[in-house]
Amino acid sequence: MAGKKSNKIKQHLPLRRISSFFNEDEFNLEVQMGREWLEGDLNTIVVLFRIDINKTQVDDLYGESKPHEKHYLPPVELKVRIDSMEESELETRDNITSRESQIKMSLSVFTQQLEEKNVDPKRGDYLGYNDGTKGMRYFEIINADNRNFSLNKTIMGYKPYWRRISCILIDSDVFDG
Repeated sequence: MAGKKSNKIKQHLPLRRISSFFNEDEFNLEVQMGREWLEGDLNTIVVLFRIDINKTQVDDLYGESKPHEKHYLPPVELKVRIDSMEESELETRDNITSRESQIKMSLSVFTQQLEEKNVDPKRGDYLGYNDGTKGMRYFEIINADNRNFSLNKTIMGYKPYWRRISCILIDSDVFDG
């Protein structure tokens, strides 16, 4: 098939355009300043409850477990920025919209903090957040942003440095710390 161009991107060319004016030291300085603001000045804390998949027994067919049968790793405090907390309707299924609403929360965390604490939040883990008015509330992570390759999570396209985690408020019969 002569004349047909390949759709593959050539990977043999190094990406040097950024290192001409931005390097690892500058990246680390930017992250350090951001962390000082978020972890020092803002100081919003959530508690991460990770499921211990080695000790939790799951159903053979669906891979699920009952809330009271789950085992957890030790809780970890994370300093984060709450991006949004909003009420929304549940998903539409088969053209039927539920009239119930759910609380969704979105938060940002530096990947460097996660690496230092040796944690990797995953979908299905829980977060505890004390909002100051209703006390400790618990959320289930629905998107842990584990792939994290979006350009808006980089400094000038250099490399990713934060993650946005999305979660929904859960009932106390599902998880209560």
